[in-house]
Amino acid sequence: MRGLSGKSWVVLSELIKPEANKILSLGPVVAQILANRGADESALDLRLKNLYPPYSIPNLNRAVDRIKRSILKKEKIILFGDYDVDGITGIALLYKFLKAAGATAIPVVPSRQSGYGLNKKLVDKFSKYADLLITIDNGTTAVEELKAFGKDSIVIDHHNIGEDIPTTILVNPKLIEDLPTEFKELSSASLVFYLTAVLSKELNMSYDPRVDMYIPAIGTLADFMPLNVLNRIIVSYGIRCLEYIQKGLIVSHGIKALMETAGINGAVTSRDISFSIVPRLNAPGRVSRPSIALKLFLAEDEDRAKAFAKKIEEINQRRKLIAQKAYELALKQALSQEDRRFIVVVLDSWAGGVAGILAGRLSSMFQKPAAVFAMGDHAVGSVRSANGINIYEGLSRISHLFLRWGGHAYAMGLTIEKEKIPIFKELVEEVFVDVQDLPTLEIDMSLQPESITSSLVEDLHKLEPFGEGFPAPTFMCDCRLVPISYDENRLELRSDKYNLFLCWDKDLNRKILKKGRIEGKVAYQIDLRNPKRLILVDVEDNG
Repeated sequence: MRGLSGKSWVVLSELIKPEANKILSLGPVVAQILANRGADESALDLRLKNLYPPYSIPNLNRAVDRIKRSILKKEKIILFGDYDVDGITGIALLYKFLKAAGATAIPVVPSRQSGYGLNKKLVDKFSKYADLLITIDNGTTAVEELKAFGKDSIVIDHHNIGEDIPTTILVNPKLIEDLPTEFKELSSASLVFYLTAVLSKELNMSYDPRVDMYIPAIGTLADFMPLNVLNRIIVSYGIRCLEYIQKGLIVSHGIKALMETAGINGAVTSRDISFSIVPRLNAPGRVSRPSIALKLFLAEDEDRAKAFAKKIEEINQRRKLIAQKAYELALKQALSQEDRRFIVVVLDSWAGGVAGILAGRLSSMFQKPAAVFAMGDHAVGSVRSANGINIYEGLSRISHLFLRWGGHAYAMGLTIEKEKIPIFKELVEEVFVDVQDLPTLEIDMSLQPESITSSLVEDLHKLEPFGEGFPAPTFMCDCRLVPISYDENRLELRSDKYNLFLCWDKDLNRKILKKGRIEGKVAYQIDLRNPKRLILVDVEDNG
């Protein structure tokens, strides 16, 4: 079977059979979904007591001791992060903690124009003010910059380690090869969570790190961290915190205002975070000043929080317009590369802020790694993985081409000389030889819409959170669909068996509208906040 999207459908229930006792205890749908993900009931046990203890994280205790000393001595601390959501959430969480501990700390977020990570100019400024520099979601490869700083520093980061290790207190799980994979797949914000949990005990504070778990939860989903058991616990509890924020049981004026602006009410899902909260928090860093997102997190009164949320909404609308214009240009280039194993798109400098969005969208569409470069003085690119391909490992083999580079297995940033784009295109084809030519869509099982009961929806809620490595369930059914309304963002379709289907895939929408009426098999997901609304993923291409 093949969809209008161009993807070949793989129905997992035809290949994977859950054990009979699992079907009896969990029901056929949940048992099938867990079996498809290679998981068992332990994936449903997301109690906080199952969090791994933090003490095996390399240099965590050294960082705790140094920050504790800094707080007690009233030293000046600079927190320097990244402009994407994982860096912003990490800064927000640590700054909130340090402020509660009475520390003197200043958060600094670079702009996309000033570039990712530390540079000599910043280090010179910091050295004149700070007694301690803490970098979050960057710094692992800043060997020369941290040496030039000349004072104590701490790096809290999850990016891969280069050939040289900086002279610093490096809190990075990837320092230890045989550390459990779950630690290596933590976001930087989650590493900060562990740090603050230990620090609060060391300082005998009344601060409860659990009330801020929505912050690392957002960072985890924003950075596409695999939802292993550790990350599932963090995100699950973070979702609960977001619901408490809505009810006023946890105070976070900024996130409450942002959820209201985004139309998130009642039960919160991982989809709400990934598709509503994260894009809004990312928008200022892409087309404006990322400090606006940080100020939203730290806002201490409702009016100020609402003003920041309103500003972010305006910026997000601008980001959408830029992203759509850039996407149309990027897609045209990508479609001419369907026979390649690695998609490479080159755009003008104005598209730099949305390069990561475009790379993610293209890698998802073509099920291949994709790089999108924005051409300025140099070619600055964002790279995204597909189908679990380790892009870091592959690209490290041609790192001699790069002026700057960093990231992890699923997402990377790199800078090269513009003249080297053609050789980059050649070499990535040689490096990524195992990429399949035909993109696939994995479907969990057949499920007719009339079988979606309140009991089933409740069971699917228990499978939350969904994300990288633990995707939202995708089902297949037979039905007739008729388009009833269309705007630039979504297509609404009426079905003969169900109330409403929504499709957010603009490319698929164009193909559906061209056909007019759909009759046959469709692939869909269930909107768990509104199960009367099904999310159309693909439509069988029956000619």
